[in-house]
Amino acid sequence: MTLGLFVPGLLLLAVFGIGVWRESRRFGLGLILCLAVVELAGALTITIVDAISRSISEEVGASGLLLALILLVLGIAVLGVFLIVNAFTMRRKEGLGLSVLLSAAFGVSIVGYVVGGIVAAFGNNTDVVYFLILLGLPAGYVAFLFVSYLLYSQLYQWGTRRFGGPVDAVVVLGSGLGGGERVTPLLAGRLESGRAVFEKSVEAGRSPILIVSGGQGADEKVSEAAAMSRYLVEQKFPADCLVREDRSTDTEENLANSAELMQRWGAEGEVAVATSNYHAFRSAVIMRKAGIPGYTVGCRTARYYWPSATIREFAAILLEHSRINLVLIVLLCIPLGISIVGRLAGAF
Repeated sequence: MTLGLFVPGLLLLAVFGIGVWRESRRFGLGLILCLAVVELAGALTITIVDAISRSISEEVGASGLLLALILLVLGIAVLGVFLIVNAFTMRRKEGLGLSVLLSAAFGVSIVGYVVGGIVAAFGNNTDVVYFLILLGLPAGYVAFLFVSYLLYSQLYQWGTRRFGGPVDAVVVLGSGLGGGERVTPLLAGRLESGRAVFEKSVEAGRSPILIVSGGQGADEKVSEAAAMSRYLVEQKFPADCLVREDRSTDTEENLANSAELMQRWGAEGEVAVATSNYHAFRSAVIMRKAGIPGYTVGCRTARYYWPSATIREFAAILLEHSRINLVLIVLLCIPLGISIVGRLAGAF
């Protein structure tokens, strides 16, 4: 009977596999994958607890399940503490910015929720427990989206690194320059990743171009494209295969302007976009929306920088689907709102 519990998860995995085969650059695939993982993990847990209960005793099975739940809660709390510590690290090394604030907000929310739940449960405060359960509906939805994003974005990058084929064009996305004119280690990593795909494509018999894409910010002395092209030429990259795109100010413009250059140069096949690992999947989603065939590759980022930057990218994904997310969050907040209004009305 317990084997039947695995059927929904396996069906979801089949749907996920078909979706990846058709078009891998969709955030919805992450939701399907996460649902499959949750269902299969639940089925496995039930199967193990049932087997223990049958072979040893129900008390041991229940104790094992309780231990797993405790470890899960502790793991979530540790994640919250890590995000708070990471926010302080980012503040010290990068200054105060959106990434720092998002990391701190996520961390404080997680720790506050877990600690509040533990204190309320041990203090038999049913009102607070009930409030946290209702609050957990919208919070759980956001958490599910984040886990889905994190899981699939990592899987996507692993797939493109392992299976990404030769291309007719490589686009390297720019980022801020050091001192307004120097290629930073982060940007150098993007350039080296793009160069690796370029050289692999040449070895496969293609004649690709490499587009360095990035405009000039208000605090920059030269455009990002100019600094990137200079860096590559100094690294003995063939200048006749190098194309500058120096008008863009964000990823959408990077890709739209680069697409125009690709048409001009006759690069009509697959495209690889090189960026940082935290930005790779969102760039892939933007590629799909822009109608550009191909994939993205992400270079490694400093460990302290990755968590906050990943949260920022997730927030951007949420905003890009703001209508549906807002509607669902509001619907999930209705029980909490009714509860609060009811208690306020009762107080008077």
